[in-house]
Amino acid sequence: MSRRLGGCNQHRIPGKESVMGMTRRKFLIGSGVLAVAGGAGILTPLLTREGRLIPGKPRFGFVGGTEGELPKQADVVVVGAGILGHMTAINLVERGLSVVIVEKGEIAGEQSCRFYGQVMTYKMPDATFQLHHLAKQRWREMNAKVGADTSYRTQGRVEVPFDEEDLEGVRQWIDSKGREVAADIPFNTRIIQGNELEQRLRGASSNWKVAGFEEDSGSLDAERASFVMAEYAKKMGVRIYTHCAARGLETQAGAISDVVTEKGAIRTSRVIVAGGAWSRLFMQNLGVDVPTLPAYQSQQIISAAPRAPGGNVALPGNIYFREQADGTYATSPRVVVAPVVKESFMYGYKYLPLLAIPDFPVHISLNKQLIDSFIQPTHWRLDEVSPFEKNRLMTAAPDLPELNASLEKLKVEFPAFSDAKLIDQWSGAMAIAPDENPIISQVNEYPGLVLNTATGWGMTESPVSSELSADLLLGKAPVLDPKPFSLYRF
Repeated sequence: MSRRLGGCNQHRIPGKESVMGMTRRKFLIGSGVLAVAGGAGILTPLLTREGRLIPGKPRFGFVGGTEGELPKQADVVVVGAGILGHMTAINLVERGLSVVIVEKGEIAGEQSCRFYGQVMTYKMPDATFQLHHLAKQRWREMNAKVGADTSYRTQGRVEVPFDEEDLEGVRQWIDSKGREVAADIPFNTRIIQGNELEQRLRGASSNWKVAGFEEDSGSLDAERASFVMAEYAKKMGVRIYTHCAARGLETQAGAISDVVTEKGAIRTSRVIVAGGAWSRLFMQNLGVDVPTLPAYQSQQIISAAPRAPGGNVALPGNIYFREQADGTYATSPRVVVAPVVKESFMYGYKYLPLLAIPDFPVHISLNKQLIDSFIQPTHWRLDEVSPFEKNRLMTAAPDLPELNASLEKLKVEFPAFSDAKLIDQWSGAMAIAPDENPIISQVNEYPGLVLNTATGWGMTESPVSSELSADLLLGKAPVLDPKPFSLYRF
């Protein structure tokens, strides 16, 4: 086989679509959908809204990569050293395989240290419910497994319904899931009211009457958990090479033969792509479409408030907070900023059902990212610098007005937070599929290639999505039905 970069063994799809993958008809459909949605009030188009990628760095943590030369061969190569990447690598090493992770920037440097960190199932549909229900059990066992404090703890979560219709939907959901769940992993969500609710929301200004309570929901501080799990992966023998972007794959006789990186090639027949928001671009260079759109969500950390409620709370009016392991609080307005990009005009209309979620505003942002999406190369040779090497560590600019406004609302509802000090503000960059389910899937065009991507719940899902990815890669009976997560469901 030829080992020359960019040679004939690189699988490429011939031909080019019009206007960089977009027909005039797709452009008009996408533009019309966005205009109608904005006029109907479904969206909140704000031209001044943040929604752009900026250079970043890991939040409050650092784990160094493996030193030395790249290995010549590995049983599996994982692309991406975020939480999904190193959790998948751990699962594969436990099955006796040698695993190498290649990462364009730093370990857990982007979204993986910026998740909100809820480990929950509340109101989730069937596919993601099962994924998260199993994940809750896995995270409860994680500290003992790794011999370190990941920051996980079971703390319970209270969510007050928006209205009577929402309450009735919650009652039906609790009844349905309570009958579906196996006895070995109990279902512990119920309706609470009266004194129990008052204690859970102590000090609230509003007189809340009824709420859903997920007693076994958990919490993770992403800035700690991601790095603890990365250290554990290295301890298990996973080799993680940072500042080592994967440029693409080489094939031989229709099978994967090598992962080509900026530092050389690694011979392998098995690859898992867990590149987060960058997975779509990596797959485009292979001629495989991964239908996702970018979405950014801002969060902040405030100082401890001893008289405030503990645990995890969600209230109407976009009030969300979660107590962290060190007594500080994470809080988020739960506003999603969706930058308009080229793909928005191609299949943005498929996302309209997600915009009807109550009390969950979506802000459209028009900025330089739209221009960048049209000029961003989607194909490159394996012997030239890839876009990943030009974007080592990227994050989204935080939506400061929304963060500040949400903090003021929190202080009004719970005066115990009045003296809380702002510690940090940030935004995380995600890529979301039209049905909001993750993509955990074999790639038919490349036998031996599995995708684990397209989720806003990567921290929560990682113990189970990594297991499912390994099952699919190795042809084992899957831990869950993979059909709802298939790349080909769209």
